[in-house]
Amino acid sequence: MNRLKLENPMNLAFTVLLFSSFLFCLYVVLPALSPKSFEQTIPPERVISQEQLVPSYEQFAELVVEQEVKQEVKQVVQQLELETQQQPQPQQQQVNALSFMQTDYSKQKVHYTNKVIVLTYHHIDDQENGITISPQRFKSHMERLKKEDYNVISMEHFLHFMKSEAQVPQNAVLITFDDGYESFYTQAYPELLRLGFHATKFIVVDSIDHPKAPRLTWDQMREMKQNGMSFYSHTYDHHDKVKAGSGNTLMPMLTNPIYLENDKRVETDDEYRKRIKFDLLKAENRIEEELGPQYRLLAFPFGAYNETVMGVGKELGIELFFTTKEGINTKGSNEINRIHAGAAYVSEDDLMWKMKLYHKK
Repeated sequence: MNRLKLENPMNLAFTVLLFSSFLFCLYVVLPALSPKSFEQTIPPERVISQEQLVPSYEQFAELVVEQEVKQEVKQVVQQLELETQQQPQPQQQQVNALSFMQTDYSKQKVHYTNKVIVLTYHHIDDQENGITISPQRFKSHMERLKKEDYNVISMEHFLHFMKSEAQVPQNAVLITFDDGYESFYTQAYPELLRLGFHATKFIVVDSIDHPKAPRLTWDQMREMKQNGMSFYSHTYDHHDKVKAGSGNTLMPMLTNPIYLENDKRVETDDEYRKRIKFDLLKAENRIEEELGPQYRLLAFPFGAYNETVMGVGKELGIELFFTTKEGINTKGSNEINRIHAGAAYVSEDDLMWKMKLYHKK
């Protein structure tokens, strides 16, 4: 029996999956945040036994293979390492997708375990208001998170935790931004990179396709995605309020049948359902066209949602729904609580106080 020993199992992870009548060995290289993967199909009769496959992270360092396929695996590894070395790396600090496994948590203060606090920001600018904070305030928030031993995780990690498919480190935090402000790229992104933090931006897709003010571009998003940022739907163009009746009352258009001026009537339930389904699907399709296949997630405009929106979202494969309800998150739910951190009145001390309210809940 021969053993192929991996000198650096944190950079080269072997995952073995049994599927139907074939065994797929999926080799994933994780040099910082530039993952590259492919599949090598091997008939099951060429593998000695399933017990000799790698069942856990702790055994990534050794992979038992039959002599007949050992050389084949070596060639695959060499090819991947060569391609990885040749791939240009961004100059900024990069975030390791498995960095949470390399952190020594024993020296950290434990605020909570098996839970995640999700923070919400919108815009970063010197002119602060209810959804805008200055670059200096944002920097102080991020540095305080690090100082107080909070561990920032990626959206993908968070999704797997909420689906009970992964664990999270103690004091886990997810950072999110809503809308498509360009300040995420010009102000937040450099600071996030400096600290090695992940973050997620929920975009109103129409404002990216047809910007009327400084907004992110798809090229900027593609660059940031290579360095640990992620981008999901805030609807296509339903981040707006419309007349929901013959009066002048304005309501969120995602959650209300709209008043049709020409017909002098309100949308039927069927018309309303078809409209929001078209919008949510268009948003997902455009994001996937520009950024590639990914999980489907939705942040509700104005935090407004109802059973129809939830039902349509689930039909479209949306797995998590981000609200504006404040609280901490435990695994198993698809409605995500978030703490509003991106306002002029939220100092770094205020942020710590708001987060501590949920440590024991």
